[in-house]
Amino acid sequence: MKKLLLVLILSVGLAGIAQTETETTTKNESAVDRNFYFGIGGTVQSKYNLDEKLSNANLPTLNTAALELVLGWNVFGEKFSGDYEIGFFGSQNDTGNNKNRIMGANFRLRTHYNFVNKEKVAFTGGLNFAYTVNQVDVFSENATIDMNNLGTNNVLTIRNEMVYAGPSVALYVFKDKKFPLRVNLGYELALTRGRWKSDFSGINNTIGESGNNRFVFGITLL
Repeated sequence: MKKLLLVLILSVGLAGIAQTETETTTKNESAVDRNFYFGIGGTVQSKYNLDEKLSNANLPTLNTAALELVLGWNVFGEKFSGDYEIGFFGSQNDTGNNKNRIMGANFRLRTHYNFVNKEKVAFTGGLNFAYTVNQVDVFSENATIDMNNLGTNNVLTIRNEMVYAGPSVALYVFKDKKFPLRVNLGYELALTRGRWKSDFSGINNTIGESGNNRFVFGITLL
């Protein structure tokens, strides 16, 4: 329910940008560009508090950098712009026979003011708002599943959810061409505790990821 509510809020926010620009540009008799886009992005996490627990157990720590495939909807008007974006990411790390894998998704809303808006290029800046879902699996590469004794299998699967917000900028190039590009950079502050939990069992001595901020970047084809 919380996930659906947050996605709805982000969608309403972007729709509000589009409506504001429509009203503004109608007066100025100029058009608002709306289009879907895709590209690659990534995040660089300052750190994971979970790494301390993993390291103490001689298990591989998480990769702090992850690439993602992004899909989104962009709105660009005379003075304001914004987009709603979904990104899917995953990475894997190993130490000896032990491995971990982190997978997840980012739901992101950007609201920007257009500082430069020319025919061929534009530069915008504003805020990022993001909701992130992470899942971590820890397992052994040479483990064997015994179907007659399933109780001996030892695989850790945990997840958390985070909310971020922070400043961002975007550079649009080749605006007048058939395949315009956008490069975006941002820094997102972790606003929630992000405690690790499991859907399958209780967790003692769990920890969260509050205060662990991250850099965000992306290159998209509009």
